[in-house]
Amino acid sequence: MKNNNKIRNSVLGAAFILGALSVAGTALAEGDLTGKTVTLVTCGTSNPWCKVFNDQIVTGLEGAGVKVNMLENDFDAVLSVQQMNEAISQKPDLIMVEPADDKALIGSVKKAKAAGVPVLYMDSPADPAIEDDIAFQVIADNHALGRFAGQNIIDGLRELGLKEANVIVISGTKGAKMVQDRQAGFEEVMATAPEYKIIDVQDGNWDPVLSGTIAQQLFAKYQSQGGVQAVRAEADYTAIPVIQAARQAGMKVGVKEGGLIVSGTNCTKAGIDAIRAGDMYGTATEDAFTQGQYTLKAALQFLRGEKVEKTIIVPEYRVTKKTLDQYAEVCSKG
Repeated sequence: MKNNNKIRNSVLGAAFILGALSVAGTALAEGDLTGKTVTLVTCGTSNPWCKVFNDQIVTGLEGAGVKVNMLENDFDAVLSVQQMNEAISQKPDLIMVEPADDKALIGSVKKAKAAGVPVLYMDSPADPAIEDDIAFQVIADNHALGRFAGQNIIDGLRELGLKEANVIVISGTKGAKMVQDRQAGFEEVMATAPEYKIIDVQDGNWDPVLSGTIAQQLFAKYQSQGGVQAVRAEADYTAIPVIQAARQAGMKVGVKEGGLIVSGTNCTKAGIDAIRAGDMYGTATEDAFTQGQYTLKAALQFLRGEKVEKTIIVPEYRVTKKTLDQYAEVCSKG
């Protein structure tokens, strides 16, 4: 990503993530925002990552006196557009949107700007067509997350001693730029190991049940074509059903069994436990707690009238057995 407005935090380690982002103790005390209103157009709390993420934002905003109206969708592009229109009609001081499909939101964001309602774009970078229309964005370093997953897959397959392998991807909602950026980063790293081929990419829509079902179907589809040796899942909570589907199909899982290599992202406690158990090779951050804290901090600054960078990129880190202890605590908050 090339943008002079983008900022990258070079401070390393989970100690910073857990410490410097303690919004509750300091940031909320800097000023009362009673009377301010925010409409949060976001993924539903039935999604485990979204629940933690939304809780961080809502609790922090309400603690500062902000009135929050949360409109939930399950990454439904049509519903999110309807909710954006509803949000605009409410004339809040800020709309915060977790996009289901970035292209689908172009018209809504332009409509919000025309109505004088600022929009904070979350997690996924805004489509270039609306970069000048959003107020600001707080996004993950999605390209890095994809690269980390690629390295996890390659390292795991090499530990198995495989000279060739078939790799599948079960992604988040393909219409989101963040998903596209992750896949680009993944393919960039996988290209360095051409002996490992990406043979299928399916849209799991961030849905754990759907992701498990897709995994079952792909394991069966490629059984007679050399099988599947590795899977990149978009999130830990979609990787766990993939592991379960593999076991149900009678497959071995993990390096310890000489079986399927699985990488997640959006780390969670379940993912950390799976790495410890040897079922999942690795994951990466973009945990809901940290992402929520960065987003909350930026929203509070904006509502107070402080200067906020146009694009804030949350630093991300690779998580494997070697780095597990460093990131286990923050990942386990989600």
